[in-house]
Amino acid sequence: MYNKILVPTDFSSYAHRVQDCLAAVPGIEEIVLIHVLDASNPKELEGKGWSWDSLIDEARTRLEEQADQLTHEERKELRVKPVLKVIIEPMSGADGVNLQRPKPGSGVDFVDGGSIGQVISRLTAEENVSLVCMGAQGKGLIEGMLLGSVSTEVLRQSEADLLIIRHKILLGKNRDSKDNLCRDIFSKVMLTTDFSVAGEEAAARIKEMSGVKEVLLVNVIDKENDFKQAAESLNRLREELAAPGRKITVHVLQGSSSDEILSLGKKQDVSLIMMSSQGKSWKRQIRVGSTTFDVVRRSECPVLVVRPAK
Repeated sequence: MYNKILVPTDFSSYAHRVQDCLAAVPGIEEIVLIHVLDASNPKELEGKGWSWDSLIDEARTRLEEQADQLTHEERKELRVKPVLKVIIEPMSGADGVNLQRPKPGSGVDFVDGGSIGQVISRLTAEENVSLVCMGAQGKGLIEGMLLGSVSTEVLRQSEADLLIIRHKILLGKNRDSKDNLCRDIFSKVMLTTDFSVAGEEAAARIKEMSGVKEVLLVNVIDKENDFKQAAESLNRLREELAAPGRKITVHVLQGSSSDEILSLGKKQDVSLIMMSSQGKSWKRQIRVGSTTFDVVRRSECPVLVVRPAK
């Protein structure tokens, strides 16, 4: 289903643990592994005796090492494409003298301006990937933050589906424990829907997935009078998604959408929350709705955000 995916890395242990889970992605054949180095302000390094050129060389080496590791750890036929992007901007010192900028080199793509999240989102479109897989935090994040700035930008800007992996395994010290989570990410899926066209597209992803053993179909209503119609719609969807060996349950909830979704997900210990990036009340040009953003921001388990078809 997701043949070509994009995976950002900042070389942190958190990023390594996200990569441990890639084998669970259904249909994966190619990984675009990207690292973005922000060299837009050389003055930050000038007084410390550091060199952007040496940092770029180090990033290139570490990126190639991670690409080789992914190829050997996952499947030999899996293609991994390392991409190093370096953000640069014209800079000058207080005396008007131009500061030294990074020098072009092989395997490096220079980008004029922008943020790390914007660079990742643009590459998503350029490479025509179907899924971006990343952690909720990066190495520069304050401990306890719920969603990093780069993850937030990609969530809001990218047009590809987005898998945000946040789980205690990513923060633990034992990498060998990855098997328990990574193998089962798509085993017990909570699918939230508001019966909009975008919601139908999220449901369509389930039909393409293999290894889904249990599905919780969820709709959150505003008032009690909506219960019957919601239950009937969910039961029709249950019939569409039925498959041998797959357990499907229907859940009609009432209250705050994000609160109810997160509460049920925690109570049922789901392995993945799956939802559309847009609700029926959102315009097409708005790439992520408030409920989706809140669930991604607060969820303790992985969240798969499905984008509407172009």
